[in-house]
Amino acid sequence: MLGRIGDRKRWRLVRSQVSKDMAILDLGCGSGWLVERLRREGYNAVGIDSNLPSSRSYLYRRSAYNTGFADGSFDCIVCLETIEHLEAKVYTEIRRVSKDGGKFLVTTPKRRWNWAIELLSSLGWADHLVTPHINLIGPHEIPFQLEKAESFMWLEWYGIYRIGKT
Repeated sequence: MLGRIGDRKRWRLVRSQVSKDMAILDLGCGSGWLVERLRREGYNAVGIDSNLPSSRSYLYRRSAYNTGFADGSFDCIVCLETIEHLEAKVYTEIRRVSKDGGKFLVTTPKRRWNWAIELLSSLGWADHLVTPHINLIGPHEIPFQLEKAESFMWLEWYGIYRIGKT
């Protein structure tokens, strides 16, 4: 139930930042709910997740660190409640598959609430944690991780980053 409430908020964020002429990658797409909804509404979206049970024509079982997509393939990369499951080296791949000036949308749980997320998940009241939180960070820490990964992105608005390739 709590996951669905969060999904509605995340849907509004994504919808406010994308357009139908953009190529969109949902990196760490989980069940693929966002990609399914975007595609139903006419958006050009694909998703990857290493835990997908099987691949479909627009949902791929792939690693976030080696997506298999060509350089500069996407106008927008979305990481909804994903970045905390990944090592900082993922930013190098995000930068590689992003178009220059593309968007990077991020949502991540607050570190101080992680204990509650884990408890609610274990009780079945929130989404099940398939992989552990290994990289709990706040939005103010993302630029430092980008720098370590030698990626160039700048903050446009909380959780929304522009990708620069120069």
